[in-house]
Amino acid sequence: MWTCSLLKTNAKQALRGRYWRCFWICLVLGLVGVGGSSASTGGSRYTMDTVTGSDTAYDRVANYLDSLSYQMLMTILVVAVLAAVISLLWSIFVTAPLEVGRDRYFMESRQALSPAATVTSVFRTPYMNVVKVQFLKNLKIFVGTLLFVVPGIYWDYCYALVPYLLAENPYMTTTRAMQLSKDIMDGEKFHYFVLGLSFAGWILLCMFTLGIGYFFLEPYRQATDAEFYAAMRSKALAQGLTTTEELGGFVRHESY
Repeated sequence: MWTCSLLKTNAKQALRGRYWRCFWICLVLGLVGVGGSSASTGGSRYTMDTVTGSDTAYDRVANYLDSLSYQMLMTILVVAVLAAVISLLWSIFVTAPLEVGRDRYFMESRQALSPAATVTSVFRTPYMNVVKVQFLKNLKIFVGTLLFVVPGIYWDYCYALVPYLLAENPYMTTTRAMQLSKDIMDGEKFHYFVLGLSFAGWILLCMFTLGIGYFFLEPYRQATDAEFYAAMRSKALAQGLTTTEELGGFVRHESY
């Protein structure tokens, strides 16, 4: 049976001699948007009043300013829409797959020093399958959050292991990855919540560093999450939820 203290002890052991490499990897990933946080985009609308023509200089100036304001607002709106689209595409095709690559890196680093290229190995075949599974998983969580919030939070915990499952078997289908993660997390969701809550003290200290401390804490958190998946993987194999043929381990990053 795993405990928070046991996972954290194992995480510290896994980081021994590898912390700074993990730090730089987490730093770069954080800069490109990979950090376990989600972003949402929203739209804005505006109203305009039409002004009738006038022969006075004042009205001509007012009409010109209205026209200029309209052009500026349209430009801002177009830029905002383009930025939202680019941000969405970046999240789907870059940050979500990199989350899988990061998880594979930390799982491999539990046993031996893994090359930094492991993080980007996700962009090889079957890259599009990873993109599809991650997108559909995140879409379901997002829709659940929009509906009643609670379903989104519940599904977030149910599918927490999907990136790790893809990291171990990138050919896994969407249905299988989500169902297997849900089965494994049965009875573990509250414990996983407590595990995340155990970092509250560290997070509070990071707030006093204007957020800089988060970059130094991130390797520790990711290593702990990797230990959690290792414990859940053992549980799944012991209960017959999966097999070693489906989850073959993390020792073949060269062929991934």
